[in-house]
Amino acid sequence: MRRLLFLTIGGFLWLSSRTSLQAHAADQSEMRVLPKPHQLEIRLTFNILTLTRFTGIDTNGDAKISMAELTAAQPRIGTYLNQHIQVEINQQNAMLGSGVRFEPLWPDAAQTPPMSEPEYAARNVDVTFVQTIEGKVLEDFWLGFEIFEQTGPMQTIHAVFTQDGRNEDVSFSVQEPEYLYDTGYAEDPFVQEAEKQQKGGLSTPTEEENPMRPAAVLATASPYAAPAASSGGKPAATLASGPTGNPAVKLATPIESQAAPAAASNERWWMIRAALILVILVIGRKLQLSARNRLVSTRRRPRPR
Repeated sequence: MRRLLFLTIGGFLWLSSRTSLQAHAADQSEMRVLPKPHQLEIRLTFNILTLTRFTGIDTNGDAKISMAELTAAQPRIGTYLNQHIQVEINQQNAMLGSGVRFEPLWPDAAQTPPMSEPEYAARNVDVTFVQTIEGKVLEDFWLGFEIFEQTGPMQTIHAVFTQDGRNEDVSFSVQEPEYLYDTGYAEDPFVQEAEKQQKGGLSTPTEEENPMRPAAVLATASPYAAPAASSGGKPAATLASGPTGNPAVKLATPIESQAAPAAASNERWWMIRAALILVILVIGRKLQLSARNRLVSTRRRPRPR
């Protein structure tokens, strides 16, 4: 009897632990966040069991979900997520996105027969939102989950924030439902330089930046330049020779001799300046990435009220 009692208790504990592990796997969701200077992409991965807690999907009540029912429920799921996942971009209220893309993650999804309830936890669906930020770079964004009342307190969301080849893991739960992420783009010298080029385009060189024009151009533009046509059968060069000191011819030789050294000196100066700017940008980028690593442990903080 004692041996039978031990076997019974052991079997009960094994069954309980197995059921707990299965329940935990069913309550685990994933999220991938891809911030860019002018775009925020959020991809959520839920199993069908979790989706049924957001909205009704089995509309005919046969305890099965067909692909037609799952497709018909997509607009309701997108609306629910926009309403229950709060977003702030650059400290302004926003949405996950007006457009949403659904992608079943099992083979031949379109030909899937109606799925029974035991299959719900094993079928995953990607739900992707893309938000475009106009007029300003993405400096920071805040996410707050309000889905745990529907999903239950065991639900967790494992998120991975991927930026510039770096991954940062964050877990959302009923105990920690929000997170504030600082992109660092506002202080990124590479992003700022790209922003200036995008907004300003190719600017016209200023008078200081524009090297001396060649003597031939100056001679043509000069009010003392010889007319193109000849007069009285004489060539234009003869008319241009005029009195002593006429700039049309006399100024051409000294300007041409000085223009080449000035242009070469100006070109060398700009090459040195460009090299210095590049070195400063690289150093600034390394400092910015180093500072971002130090901020990882302090990013999770309450949203400013």
